[in-house]
Order: sequence, then structure tokens, then C-alpha cells
Amino acid sequence: MEVGLQFIFQNTHVGMSDADMMRKETEIALLAEEVGMDFLLLPEHHFDPNYSMMPDNLQWLSYLAGKTHRIKLGTGAIILPWHENPTRLAEKITMLQILLGDRFMLGFGRGLAREEYRAFGVEMGTSRERFDQSADIILDILETGVAEYDTKFFKQARTTIHPRPEHGYRDRGFLSVAMTPDSAMAAANLGGTMMSFVQLPWEQHHAAVEAWRARFKEVHPHKSPGAPVFSDFTFCHEDAAVAEKVAREYLTKYYLSVIRHYDFDGSHWGDTQGYQAYQVAASTLKEVGLDAACEGFVQSQSWGTPAQIIASWTRRFELTGDLRPAMAVSYAGLPFDLVRSSLRLIGEKVVPALHRLGTAGAYSNRAA
Repeated sequence: MEVGLQFIFQNTHVGMSDADMMRKETEIALLAEEVGMDFLLLPEHHFDPNYSMMPDNLQWLSYLAGKTHRIKLGTGAIILPWHENPTRLAEKITMLQILLGDRFMLGFGRGLAREEYRAFGVEMGTSRERFDQSADIILDILETGVAEYDTKFFKQARTTIHPRPEHGYRDRGFLSVAMTPDSAMAAANLGGTMMSFVQLPWEQHHAAVEAWRARFKEVHPHKSPGAPVFSDFTFCHEDAAVAEKVAREYLTKYYLSVIRHYDFDGSHWGDTQGYQAYQVAASTLKEVGLDAACEGFVQSQSWGTPAQIIASWTRRFELTGDLRPAMAVSYAGLPFDLVRSSLRLIGEKVVPALHRLGTAGAYSNRAA
């Protein structure tokens, strides 16, 4: 089982500038390689430092490419509907592919925050079409080195990109965010490996993985779907009581920031094409109340002593099969000294145990 980190870039640290916070997060990324993590994933988010500030994950990965030697670096994810030109994205992806080789992990997403869509002037209700078209275009360019397309949202006269890609990703594997049944089916149709956040009891995530796997095998019968990536919010400490106290405080803060940023308790979801599934979650949130929802989120995450975290992921693996944990260790203003100590302990005691689960190096959609 490969084990990685999911970065958030959330600046709710009192008195800390965005620049200082970015530098400190970069130090955590470099520490991840030192302590034995297998990969890093970088989100794309804009305009809201109290939730996440990573306007160009490809640029940050380019910096990390020169500062690291072993660890895989991935986009978790590029939000395709926010980019007007798929050809430019394909060019940037090609540059990282050439520089990083097999260390580069490609990931796509659709985006969820209406404020980010509004700021970019993109109609949120068109996101599914934009994502599907852009993803297919980019994957084609990376296969052939040639950009030529004429779709509802994207047009490009025939041109060849340089430097040319060394390979494509349709048979090598890529990640696609799947937070809803619709997105899971889109990932499967494209041939993408499911990437998601833990936010529910694991049995519900297991059902989503099984649905994605079934669709993947239906559409791509001769490929392996790869090991799905799941991010959860963790804190590791040798003292179980300390781990619980810290986890509860900062996981609750993080969950409240999610509700605010995405307006998850809003009523607009049912009227937004492609996002109706979120209206059910919003209605449930109102029914159970915010306190109960926060508690449910806290309980769904994997935190505690090294033994507790190992046991949590082992239970998930025993039910669902091969997985790739992408742990978020820095969030909601968690002090960086605690982030570092938690990550070091994870690297020392959790990662070696999880490496023994599943199939090592499962990031592959190669023909089965």
C-alpha cells in the first residue's frame, strides 16, 4: 500500500502571512520525503486563504521536482472547468512528465465552490460538460502530441505541441476526483482511478468504490482500475488522549471551514446542473444539526496513536481491498510543531505497517 500526503494550504494561523504559511507548507512537503512517504497531492483552490490557497499546483510541483529525489508528486487535482485552454494544460503537464518521469501523478477534478466558479466567470451548471470535454482532449493530446478539437466549450486548430509528450496516461493511469456517484462514473468512463475524501462511515465509501470499479471494468475490461486514493484528516500522537483532544479541536474547525467555503448547508445545489447529489447532503445536514455533523466527520477520519491509525486503515483495506491513503496532516491552523511531530511519527511507525498491506506500487491502469 502506497502512503502519501494530501495538502490543503489553509491559512487560519493567527498572525501568519500567506507567504510564510506557503513556505512552511513547503517545508512539510520536503519533510514528507525524508520520513518515507510515497507521494504528495496538491489541490487547486483560489481566493479563499481560510479554506485553501493553491492557485497553481503545477507550478508548486515544478519547484518540488527540483528539491526532491524519490517521492512522487501529483495534482490532486487540476480543476479543468476553470481552465479555458486544454492545450496549455497539456503543455504544462508534458513539462512535468519530462522532468519527473514516473514520479509525476496526474489528477483531474471538477470543482465544487460556487464562489470560485463565479470569480472565474464560469457557469457552474456547465461544469460536467466542461470537465468531460477537457479531460478527453488533454488525454488525447498527451497520447499523440497533437492538439485538434472542436467541442461546445473548447476549440483548437490542428497544432503539434513541443516538447512532445513521452507517453500518454490512458494506459499508465491517472486520478480523477470522485466525490459523487456522477463523478465516480465519469472517472470510470475516462479510465481514471478514483480519488476522494473520507467524509462518511467507511461502509458508504466502500459502496462507492465498488460502483466505480464495476463501471470501470464494464468500460475498460482489459485494464486494472488501480488502487483508489482516499484522503482523510489525521493527527498522530503516542498518547491516545492527546491525539483525540487535538484531532477533535482541529478537525471540527476544518469541517466548519468546509461548510462555509462550499456553502454545504445552502439550498442552491438542487438547482445547479450536475450537483443535485449535494442537495441530499445539505438537507441531511440541516436535519441532523451542525454539532452532530461535525461529530460524524470527526469519527470518520483516521487519527490517534500509530496503532489506532494502522488499525483504521487495516479495517478499510480488509473491506475494500487495495487503497492508497493520502493523509492531510496540516489543516485548520494546527501548529506546525504539531504537524511535524505527527508526520514524523506517521513516517516512523504507520507507513512501514501500511506498506505491508495490499500490493506495493498499485498506481497503474496497465492492461490486465
